[in-house]
Amino acid sequence: MNQQALKIVIAGLQQDTELLAQLGTVLQQQYILMSLRQSEQLQQLNQQAHQLLAQLQQNAAERQEAMLQLQLPLSEQGIQTLLAMLPEKIRDASQQLFDKVQQHTQICQQLNQKNGELLAYQRGLMQKLLGLDDKTQYPQLQMNQR
Repeated sequence: MNQQALKIVIAGLQQDTELLAQLGTVLQQQYILMSLRQSEQLQQLNQQAHQLLAQLQQNAAERQEAMLQLQLPLSEQGIQTLLAMLPEKIRDASQQLFDKVQQHTQICQQLNQKNGELLAYQRGLMQKLLGLDDKTQYPQLQMNQR
């Protein structure tokens, strides 16, 4: 077994656990700032979320390359096959890491969904207040004509 590729997969799972926990906190803060319409702070928080997502994407690419080197499919089944090949002590710890990554991913997805629902609600409210029938158009503005 390619030890370097194995280390990349496990280290990536460890790092992803931490990154996803941070992303969950950011998503919770985003909801609060969106609710309070604090756009300046929200913009800074969005940048932080973008950086976390970029690092997660980089980790995923490295993990995919490592899985290919190990000749394993890029799927949960591939991870399970990899875990089954490990010694028991390492397997148990790695399984816990994988479970944490899945759990944090689900939490982040739920928080992101909640944020999306808030945005949709706020957009709908603004459209009602502005009297917009076509939700893709701006209202007709009266321009000073001279």
